[in-house]
Amino acid sequence: MSVCVTTRDRVEELDACLAALWASRVKPGAVAVSDDSTSEEALRRNRETAARYPGTTIVRGPRKGVCANRNNALRAAARGDLLSFVDDDIRLAPDFIELALARYAALPGANARAILSGVSRDERGGTLRAGRLTFRGFFGAAPARRLETVAIHAAVFPRALFDEELWDENIFFGYEDAELCLRALKRGYRIEHCPELAAFNFGADRSTLRGAGRGALSDYELHVAAARLYVGVKRHGTIFPDRVRLAAFLGVYAAQLAVHLTRKRSWGAFAEIVRRSRWTAALKEGA
Repeated sequence: MSVCVTTRDRVEELDACLAALWASRVKPGAVAVSDDSTSEEALRRNRETAARYPGTTIVRGPRKGVCANRNNALRAAARGDLLSFVDDDIRLAPDFIELALARYAALPGANARAILSGVSRDERGGTLRAGRLTFRGFFGAAPARRLETVAIHAAVFPRALFDEELWDENIFFGYEDAELCLRALKRGYRIEHCPELAAFNFGADRSTLRGAGRGALSDYELHVAAARLYVGVKRHGTIFPDRVRLAAFLGVYAAQLAVHLTRKRSWGAFAEIVRRSRWTAALKEGA
């Protein structure tokens, strides 16, 4: 199992992330870091950090969003039948890799088509686990037999999936894991809830995208709203095409966004959200 790490301007967090990975009871086959840092100083310090952990490769990121950064790390991860994707503020539990390998070994039948999803916890006591994507495009709960989404930082993917699919680089940030899972489900993969797989998020409120955006909305909120539009259009337009559901989604999305922007007194953000969404690209086959 190899681990792909994405980082951006957080040197201390990357160090702690790598320390946790290499302290695992079963070591990763390899760790690949893609560094989207915006300053040469951060890039230099991250290279020095990675050099302290043998088995870690670090490459310069494309600075085109989290999906492009993950694809960049993926290309640098030369080994492993299984892959996990974490950000620099994530700490995998010491037994994460050991338990993931044991779970795959115990799966009956075609375990090559299984995606494992554990539980991600943050400093405030919040938890994230596998669920579904609601019609409106939000994350929701789901029974074990109908899982559609994963807790991305506590998830393990067969590498074979990425011979068929990559992270969608039209998405800068937000819902990108749900979109990938929809494509995986269409290809016959299934999601297994594995509560024994634990990840800890130490940066839930410290995103580097929390800066000013438009009106009362942060840059982070703009990207998430744009991603929800893109993923909804792609879901109903090309992954599981249904014109009626697509039209209904667009109507519901527009109404919900209008209410949200009115409450925030940020109507000027509407055009920016639509622009960032790149929703027309979602209608192209193979997007």
